[in-house]
Amino acid sequence: MVIRLAVLLGAAQLCRVGGVERADALTPSEAAVPISEDDECSDGSEAETCALNALQRAGMRKEYQDELLQSEEASGDASILSWKGARETGSSCFWTNCDEVSLGPTECHHFRCICRENYYYNKEADKCTPVPDNVEGHDTGGRCHFFSCAASRGLTQCVAGKCLCIAGYTAENGVCKAKEGFSELPGGDVCGTPKMDDLCWKAVDWAMHDNIYANPKQYAGLHAGASSFQEFQQFVHEVDRVTCPKPCPVNYEHFETPKVLDPAYQTMKGVSYGPAPVKKAGSPINGDDYMADITGAMWADWGRGDLELIKQLGGNTIRMYGNDANTSHRAFLDLAYEKGIDVVAGMSDFGFTQGPDNCLINDWYCFDEAYFYFHKNLLMGFAIDSFKRYHPALKALILANEPDLKVHPRSLTCRAMASVFDAILEAEKDVGVTGNPIALTITWSFALFPDANVHPNAPALGQMEEFWACLQKGTEKEPINYTPRNDLVKAFRTRFVHSFNTANKAREVADMMLNKYAQSSFWTPTLKVPVFIGEYHSVHGNMEEDLTEAVQLAKSPRYPYFMGYSFFEFSRSYWKGGPEMEFGMFGYGDCPLMDMNYTGNTYTIWNLIPLKDRRGNSLPSALRKAFAQDSSLPKILSHEHIQCKESTAGVP
Repeated sequence: MVIRLAVLLGAAQLCRVGGVERADALTPSEAAVPISEDDECSDGSEAETCALNALQRAGMRKEYQDELLQSEEASGDASILSWKGARETGSSCFWTNCDEVSLGPTECHHFRCICRENYYYNKEADKCTPVPDNVEGHDTGGRCHFFSCAASRGLTQCVAGKCLCIAGYTAENGVCKAKEGFSELPGGDVCGTPKMDDLCWKAVDWAMHDNIYANPKQYAGLHAGASSFQEFQQFVHEVDRVTCPKPCPVNYEHFETPKVLDPAYQTMKGVSYGPAPVKKAGSPINGDDYMADITGAMWADWGRGDLELIKQLGGNTIRMYGNDANTSHRAFLDLAYEKGIDVVAGMSDFGFTQGPDNCLINDWYCFDEAYFYFHKNLLMGFAIDSFKRYHPALKALILANEPDLKVHPRSLTCRAMASVFDAILEAEKDVGVTGNPIALTITWSFALFPDANVHPNAPALGQMEEFWACLQKGTEKEPINYTPRNDLVKAFRTRFVHSFNTANKAREVADMMLNKYAQSSFWTPTLKVPVFIGEYHSVHGNMEEDLTEAVQLAKSPRYPYFMGYSFFEFSRSYWKGGPEMEFGMFGYGDCPLMDMNYTGNTYTIWNLIPLKDRRGNSLPSALRKAFAQDSSLPKILSHEHIQCKESTAGVP
């Protein structure tokens, strides 16, 4: 049946010989390909239909080529091919609908599948591809109906019979010249980043966030949620070099031990970032993951630009809170890396106290929940290079935030934290992540443990000592009650850093805790565990003076173990209300910049306005003075690239 149909249709194939394209009729032996060996079709009940469609497409392409040549000869102008004619795919929709999964955007026209408006049929990709922007600017005047484009024209691609300059080049006197604003690469090529909403950006965004989930087999070597924009751009560039420029390479750093444990590691100048996009107490917030790709309206350069703002404030670290394991974090980590900002990620409280099988209802046995979520995190942007190494922007992971205030009874704190610690190591092992190891930490409160065996009068330090003692052998107050799968003591020695939150002034932190840390178990000839402040609260009178003093403490040779701090917090948490309204260096103004769809709701992304300390001084200015010795406000706060627009959000 297949052979007879091929002969009846006059099935044909296009082949390239010596740079010349010609249509050769298929012989019966060539057409008689068993369905099971037809790599264009999958096995199954629809395989025969697929094979028939493939032969129909081959035959119709031959007919179309013949009609095209006849029409060109009749018109006397063989150098012009309309985009309308270039929409023919060679597929039939006589019996079935057009296969938009394999062909791309198509429509049925007189029983023929043609590309939709503003798309043309790309033979190399066997898919409908967007018509390039500014075709006239790319057209060298060369034609490639039969011969390939002349090398003398430069870097070109044959598109519907026209020799067009690839993206990043423009045609001048029949030759492709590099455009301004594109970076030169070895070999005479150029690279560039597409602007948001141009055809290349749309094609990459669609491939990255939609089509790879529906058709993963089309994207060999790429991973949904894990591969970068540049990797998808390279894929689109190889399909359509006119629409998409080659991406500029990103040189990711490689290291074999956690960077934050290096004595030469930079002073941490961080900002705690949890910008809930609401202005009213009690407004619904169904998530706390603000490093997800879908929240780029707040932190991306095309959005409000919060990451760039943190950079301009002099920050080099951003401390995060929750993360949704079902969403990608690759774009956030890539942009942070580009801007030189280290990321300290957090494990959401969801798995501890809110999830369907949380630790709270399992006597604080947290391995299963922590493993499940972190394993997915590794596959959704935390790991790169086919999951062999951590993203180099990710420097540390907070296993829990203030568990000493959340876990009851206290005797189960060690069990809870040890099982989470173990789960992270097990997930790394199972995924195969070994390179660019990150530091692991537990962020304790600044509360006292007056009955702690060691340092009962040092806030946070007593909790740290108790956890370390418990890991080694368990204590009467905190028996471990857990059998780990991994060597937690070894991992603590090679991967752990300490952290805590505080609302105390810099001098008080030094007197109450840092001075005693030198006599702790964590700064000895055989064990060096540095410490940082995960939340440094803004509740004092003269914040510029205090924030500057805290930076000086981190730089002081007296405290070689003190890494620095993360200022709490980036923006005011209106949704919490009450005493939380005292925190935050930015409030939300009255200019709606854009809307953001997040967790099933539409939120308005407002402009930022500087807040003041108790003396009436600008908090952003105070932090910038401490971090960068410059008290002026960053220019990005003017949001010159975005105009106020009417909000359509349903959440205040």
